[in-house]
Amino acid sequence: MMRWNRAVVAAALVGLSFSGVRAESQVVSAVKQREAERQRAMVAVDLDALDALFAADATYIHSNGIAQSKAEMIAMLKRGDIRYVSIDVKETAYRAYGQTVVGNGVQTITLTTSGTQFTSNSRYTIVYATVGGKPKVVAYQSTSLPDIVMQEKQKGE
Repeated sequence: MMRWNRAVVAAALVGLSFSGVRAESQVVSAVKQREAERQRAMVAVDLDALDALFAADATYIHSNGIAQSKAEMIAMLKRGDIRYVSIDVKETAYRAYGQTVVGNGVQTITLTTSGTQFTSNSRYTIVYATVGGKPKVVAYQSTSLPDIVMQEKQKGE
């Protein structure tokens, strides 16, 4: 009888560990989908989508070091201060910590500001947390990459 109880407990623990892995995979899958939506919304200037994708207290730090709240970032896009032409993500990796997911990547962004179009290569970190039952961006930061880094990356491909 004691062996049977240990077997049941062991099976239950294995089941819990597999369900935990499955739950994290679902969280990461949801974040990947939300991240694709965020990138499309940034280019399309879909302010309603961005409002839904970002948590109320989100921080957004641009590769030039400018830090903005969600409201400031959305207002900047609404005014047309910056217009994202394209966001081309070259590398991504996601790690789940319960219902929070940290994403890292390398991206090339083409944008227009003050009537001038330019391209920016950067490495970024984005953090999604489950808020109101959905993954939302709570923090974003990008760091400009020197051209030499992108040249070395292209050599390695």
